Amino acid sequence: MRVTDSMIQTNATLSLQMNLQQMAQAQTQVSTGQKYSSFADDPRAQSSVMQTSTALSALDQYQRNINDATARANMEDTVLQQLTDTVTRATAIATQQGSATATAANRLAAKQEVDNLLSSAVAAGNTQYQGTFLFGGDNTTSAPVTATPPFYNVSAPSGSHTTEISAGQLFKSNHNANELLLDTGTLQSLKDLSTALGNNDQTAIGTALTSLNSSQQGIQALVGDLGARENTLQVTGSNITALQANLTTFKSNLSNVDQEKAITDLVARQTAYQSAMLATSRVLGMTLTDYLK
Repeated sequence: MRVTDSMIQTNATLSLQMNLQQMAQAQTQVSTGQKYSSFADDPRAQSSVMQTSTALSALDQYQRNINDATARANMEDTVLQQLTDTVTRATAIATQQGSATATAANRLAAKQEVDNLLSSAVAAGNTQYQGTFLFGGDNTTSAPVTATPPFYNVSAPSGSHTTEISAGQLFKSNHNANELLLDTGTLQSLKDLSTALGNNDQTAIGTALTSLNSSQQGIQALVGDLGARENTLQVTGSNITALQANLTTFKSNLSNVDQEKAITDLVARQTAYQSAMLATSRVLGMTLTDYLK
């Protein structure tokens, strides 16, 4: 095949353009820290990066949900401790006033304290968290416990506040007020004690004392259940953190350049381009006389 000057010039130009393009790509990688400047550079890798970014966004949301559920659980833990203290105090009152030596006047005075304990229990059931009712169940915008002294008309919600802490895993953040106050018998036992003290009924006070002991056990059962849920949140959160780290590393390996290697590649491509420029200028500058020498 006959090689003409035109062919030499064309090949030299293409070679220079390729070297220049590679050098420009290396400069872009060094300046941006990214392997690819557009989706077309490597569609498969870029698609993986996008999928990984979507997965990381979902994990971030799950982590926020876990943090919120943990805060709610911590607040319920505080409320359960308050209820424990309330029932413990009511139990002490029932024990004192249940003796045969207690007078009607003493029991009437004790009734006022028990009524205050009732108010405290109702307030606990209406605890708010970030502007919503913690124990509202399905409805967090209305007070879950409604009562009119002497607390004979108490209603509480059903359902639970749930949040998604991983793909397809709904988590029950809190017990509702029905579980907290009615199922444990806390409100009923306090009301029974108040009524018994007001009626100066020693037998009824003894019955209320038995109910209070049962209520205490019910509250402790909730404490145990809440502790198990908190463990679930902790384990799930740790798993998500580990997965986030792995996906972040995977995404970085796909899209980020090794800066030291990128700089080395840039220097090498600059050197190659300069060498190609020099060689091309010499070849294209040769005359017929040079070939005949």
